[in-house]
Amino acid sequence: MSNLVDCEVKIIHSAKQVFIEKGFEKAKMQEIAERAGISRTNLNYYFRTKENLFYSIVEQIFDSLIPRFELVLHKQAQNHIERFENIVDVYTDFLRINSDIPFFVISEINRNPKLIVGFIKESNKINTYLEVLKQLLGSALKPNQVNYFMQMPIEELLTIVYGMLFMPHIIEPLVKELYDGDEKRIADYYDHHSLNVKFILRKLLTDN
Repeated sequence: MSNLVDCEVKIIHSAKQVFIEKGFEKAKMQEIAERAGISRTNLNYYFRTKENLFYSIVEQIFDSLIPRFELVLHKQAQNHIERFENIVDVYTDFLRINSDIPFFVISEINRNPKLIVGFIKESNKINTYLEVLKQLLGSALKPNQVNYFMQMPIEELLTIVYGMLFMPHIIEPLVKELYDGDEKRIADYYDHHSLNVKFILRKLLTDN
């Protein structure tokens, strides 16, 4: 990894932690620079404004996820239910590695929802992803099949799905305490949760 890339990774990691702790409005660029171990001048070289840094973090999240979704969507041999189950696997694997992301997203939704909504509306990547998800959901139904789940507005649907996916990571400290820090039991918990989410989605997609 080059020095430039390594420095940018440190900045983004530090910024996420500061945003989680203090929120976008109260986060200071100077504190982010200090967490990253660089000068404010160097921070400005990479990200001139706090908004640019915030949007870069969100872009990085989607840049990491979208190629994995594309692999799932291009598996023509799979039926739609199998694709949705693979999408659950994509999120599960991603969130296990990036367990700070749910805290980052939830903290800003609570503190500054306009910032998140504004970014979503203006992001071509996110809107393209949402459109593909809508199409996949629509094609999951058989002709003339009526399904309550499929009639939901996309906003309601996403809050249900992401709520199920995010919650175990949001309560991660509680999970660790419940299982006395036993890594095997904690890993089993997350495995079981992933299976439960797949089961619920399968029922919602196939029941009339």
